[in-house]
Amino acid sequence: MVKVEVGIKLKNDLNYYDKMLKDKGLNNDFNVKTHDLYYTNKKLDGLSERAMKEACIRLRSCNDSSFKIQNNFLKHLNVSEVSANELPDFEKELLASGYQKIFDTIKYDHHYYREGMNSKIQLQEIASIGLLVYYDNASYYELTPEEQRRKLLDELVSYGFEEINADTLGLDKLRTLYYHEECYSINQNG
Repeated sequence: MVKVEVGIKLKNDLNYYDKMLKDKGLNNDFNVKTHDLYYTNKKLDGLSERAMKEACIRLRSCNDSSFKIQNNFLKHLNVSEVSANELPDFEKELLASGYQKIFDTIKYDHHYYREGMNSKIQLQEIASIGLLVYYDNASYYELTPEEQRRKLLDELVSYGFEEINADTLGLDKLRTLYYHEECYSINQNG
């Protein structure tokens, strides 16, 4: 089963979409600052967005908390999180094991929801990229990727995202940062 998520770069600012979604009856029920650090010992050339993510050890800090370690391929580094003070020593361990920091990203994530929805609409302000809307819906996971994508785009249009249509491609965050140019695909989870 392929899970499709769309992540589409938006033309207007956060205030515009915040008002639009609230006018459609959605509430902004969650906000978070996320700082992600990605380290890899692999070549990322030619990989999909998901493959890039899976090739990296990711450290994630939410609202300036300690960094939680995700995809820890180095079992001898038997830790699940590091504080900001411990980060330089942890990075030295990663470098000594052949890893290098490949991405350092900060985003501000704003979730919108109303009763009856199966998923939340996420507006993400991503440093060096801009404002994107991310959306997936578990109700569609059993459909083909093409059907999922169409339904997701149709739903976003119904919430007021008028700049979106069936031909709109999503922006791949990691690929865009890696290649230093906007990279698009039909599935930001693929």
